[in-house]
Amino acid sequence: MLRLLEVRNLALIDNLSFYPGEGLNVITGETGAGKSMLLGAVNLLLGERGNSEVIRSGENEALVQAVFNDFCGALTEEVEYCNEEELVLSREIRQSGPNICRINGRVQPLSHLGLLGRKIVDLHGQNQQQSLLNSQTQRLLLDAYGGEELACRLVETEKIFEHCAMLRRELNKLGGDDATLARTAEFLRFQLNEIEDASLTIEEEEELEKKFKKLTHARQLVERTAKVYTQLCEGAFDGGAVIESLGSAEKELTTASALDDSLEGILAQIVEAAGKLNEVARDLRAYIDNISLDEAELDEVVNRLETYKKLKKKYGPTLQDIDALAQKMLDELAELDDRGRSMAKINDELAEAVAELEKNAAHLTALRHMAAGVLVDKTSASLKSLAFTGAQFDISINDSGSVSAHGSDKIEFLFSANAGEPLQLLSKVASGGEISRVMLALKSVLAVEDNVPTLIFDEIDAGVGGVTVRTIAELLQHLARHRQVICVTHQPLIAAAANHHFTIYKITENGRTVTRLTKLSETEREAELIRMLGGETDDQTALKHARQMLRAAKE
Repeated sequence: MLRLLEVRNLALIDNLSFYPGEGLNVITGETGAGKSMLLGAVNLLLGERGNSEVIRSGENEALVQAVFNDFCGALTEEVEYCNEEELVLSREIRQSGPNICRINGRVQPLSHLGLLGRKIVDLHGQNQQQSLLNSQTQRLLLDAYGGEELACRLVETEKIFEHCAMLRRELNKLGGDDATLARTAEFLRFQLNEIEDASLTIEEEEELEKKFKKLTHARQLVERTAKVYTQLCEGAFDGGAVIESLGSAEKELTTASALDDSLEGILAQIVEAAGKLNEVARDLRAYIDNISLDEAELDEVVNRLETYKKLKKKYGPTLQDIDALAQKMLDELAELDDRGRSMAKINDELAEAVAELEKNAAHLTALRHMAAGVLVDKTSASLKSLAFTGAQFDISINDSGSVSAHGSDKIEFLFSANAGEPLQLLSKVASGGEISRVMLALKSVLAVEDNVPTLIFDEIDAGVGGVTVRTIAELLQHLARHRQVICVTHQPLIAAAANHHFTIYKITENGRTVTRLTKLSETEREAELIRMLGGETDDQTALKHARQMLRAAKE
């Protein structure tokens, strides 16, 4: 609950401290005394935009600060703050430079300050910022009235929804949908087949290079080797054949060595040379006979070499690089197959979870319809006691088109303040005062279930009187047994019902007007009630009436 509200240098407020207590707190005072400024200060902590115009004249900055305790029940999603005994929200508005927002001394964005503030303070005033207009709040109010069964079903739905979200995250980590994986695997297999079908080897490439060189120069090779062969065996030009000439030389040396045996060594060398030249001639003949001039064979070699060139350009630049890439593709393909199996398993699990989620959402819808029927009846009855005799209230539950952690329902509060008028969205047809009374009616029905610890009502009694005011006072007292309630009022009946009564007023100090707030004693409360009743200070009848109202409120 709100333990302390400090306001400094905000409009006519120079330095004000407000210490509300448990139960029902009322603030009274003359029109224009500063009640709106005080509630405006609270709104600044709830995220309302503020500029330098709200700063007290002559000052450089304004400060609004609130201290809360017993707040953890409302901050189920903000567990980091629940370890601390107090929650301090503050906001500085400066003449120059940005606002500074702090939560427990740590600077935070305005959006975070407002989000946290609205979870622990519900302010219902003559404006359009009431949480009741928010569809999420309307859902929360309905769910709060649904009891333990609805609460358990909601927890289960949230758990299944989170499980679905986790499975979808796992699918994203695995790399997309089945079609994407299939396309990737198909492309890898195509590349691997292209490499494997080519059967590239270093040895074959070297052999092809040699064969290509030989085939492209085959005619020139034939001509040159044939010329040499001719010179060795048949003779050429003006001379005879080399082998034949060596034969003649051998015969001459044979005859000569018979006359001088010292020539036998030379003869042996001539004989050896002739034998070697005969071998050369035979090899040349075989080379000439075997050399190919087939253009088809050359085309075949060229095409095969082109395959090597194409694949090295595509996957290379070397055969070693191609082999390494092929192994990498095999590894990726194996991983894709594993991922595909994992994705299939996760998709099956996700389909089951989604079916379970939809089943829970349907159950939630049924439970909400049941809770809505009872809540509408009780709220309508409460509204009639608040001078809404012709008012109609209803709760619309429609399919939102998708399933979230809270089910598939779009929940909207419908309202008509006057008999015969059609029901419309509460946010479109209700005035600020009407919304406050609708909220009071709802809160009185939901007093035990609601989690917001501090409720603030600004002139909830506007435009009503008599029995209705008494009913409002009773509802506020009932609500204050479960929540801290702060109410700005002009009605003495409501003021008399308070556990703590404060008055706000203006005085002049050092030539300047300032706003002050004071908690009243019992005697001071009597005097304030006399003023509110329109009596004079010494009006004994008004005093008696004031004391009667105070006694009645305590009974």
